[in-house]
Amino acid sequence: MLRILTSFNDRLSRLLEALITLLMTGMVVFIVMQVYFRYVLEHPLSWSEELSGYLFSGVFFFGAVLLYRESRHINMSLFVDSIKNLFLRQIIVIIAHVLSFIFLAVVVWYSYPMALQIIDFEVVSPSMEWLKMGYVFMIVPVASFLSLFMLLEVILKSIAQLKGVNK
Repeated sequence: MLRILTSFNDRLSRLLEALITLLMTGMVVFIVMQVYFRYVLEHPLSWSEELSGYLFSGVFFFGAVLLYRESRHINMSLFVDSIKNLFLRQIIVIIAHVLSFIFLAVVVWYSYPMALQIIDFEVVSPSMEWLKMGYVFMIVPVASFLSLFMLLEVILKSIAQLKGVNK
């Protein structure tokens, strides 16, 4: 199962890296456009700053998915590193990952229906009437759901390492 999950996450990581690159490129383009229109043409765009903010949200949340796989999120490394017993240290790391997994599952459980409800209410962006805010809010449950796959791989690898430490 770990091999299948790792293969899936490898492909997902490449896809997310491409998506993040696209979102970052869009951010840069729209911010440069805003600067050009505001200071050169003296006619600022009403939507570019807002759209750049939404793109940044995508970069932030989808980037967090990749960080889960690398275990690079903020953690209590000072506390964990102070534990001399490798077996106990690995148990604490696994517990922390499992708690993170539960948290992400709760986020998905509650944020997905909320985003669907916002889509149903047809709330639109203040400066872009074509953009439903529910699609922007959908970033949270989608990224959290994808994080579950990455975190599951980390948990399974940690359990495999635990078996090696225990021997």
